[in-house]
Amino acid sequence: MLDIIIPQYSEDNNMIKPLLDSIKNQIDIDFSLINITIVNDYSNTLLDLDFLDSYNLGIKYYRNERNTGPGLARQYGILNTNDKFIMFIDADDILYSNKSLYYVIDFIKKNNPDYVIGNIAVEDIINGKESVVIRKGRDTFPWMHSKIYKREFLVKNDIIFHPNIRYVEDQYFTTSVLGFIREKDLLFLDKEIVLWKRNTNSLTRKKTKYHYLISIFDDFFNAPLYTYEFLKSHNCYLKYSYIINATFGIYIILNSSVFESMELNDMKEEYEEKFLSYIKLTRNLFIIANKNDLEKMFNEELNQLVIRNDIKNVSCNFTSFLNKYITKKAS
Repeated sequence: MLDIIIPQYSEDNNMIKPLLDSIKNQIDIDFSLINITIVNDYSNTLLDLDFLDSYNLGIKYYRNERNTGPGLARQYGILNTNDKFIMFIDADDILYSNKSLYYVIDFIKKNNPDYVIGNIAVEDIINGKESVVIRKGRDTFPWMHSKIYKREFLVKNDIIFHPNIRYVEDQYFTTSVLGFIREKDLLFLDKEIVLWKRNTNSLTRKKTKYHYLISIFDDFFNAPLYTYEFLKSHNCYLKYSYIINATFGIYIILNSSVFESMELNDMKEEYEEKFLSYIKLTRNLFIIANKNDLEKMFNEELNQLVIRNDIKNVSCNFTSFLNKYITKKAS
């Protein structure tokens, strides 16, 4: 019934053990309904097969043909599994409780959904203190944590991980799903499914905030554009909330001190030119949207970036964006 696909790169036996323990310790479920597949993303950190067999869960272990990043590693897992539903978990995270999979299995049995969004628990530093924050399911969250997909739905709508997006790969995939899902078929499971662990060695945390933003900025910039082009080409029911949020995020970062602090002014100018072209393409999304909704989305994006210490010294606001790009036609 349910394929759990886990991309793995630098996580060794000890690092992935908490996740596998959290699966093994699930209660009130029939384990024959669950298949676990781990995809090594062409890494030299290979898991021990005897270690995997010791869980008696029938874990399948594949090695990707080349290093592609987590998105295409997950896609490799999709192509090598065949259960009706698919769920992704990162190798350094764990299931939130010993009934997480019970909630998932029970829900998909009763509802046969195309797409389910559950709650996630997040370990993070908030105002200088390590905390666990519960984030309720929302269709605008791009993360893949606590989400379940019907395989038939993905195949029918040609939804795959984009081959040119190595980072923020979840944003493209999740928003593509949202583009095709009908409002009545977007179902929420009000249970915490995954605990997103604070791993300081993960891709998003092993570098300083500014270095990480710069290193992924090309994908961060292109992901919403690829998404827009994909959804538009399929004439599907477009949900643009992520594309609008991402646009605000790009604009805010370009108007912060990120590039200047790293002495990358030429790079900033290059992306500002690209951003102008990007706005010309997507400007109609902002014209047809409710202004109050847009302002709320802008402020939420700004608050998220500032609270998480991603950026500082922001010299823009919603009105400046509106005046520069929307009220007066960009030229």
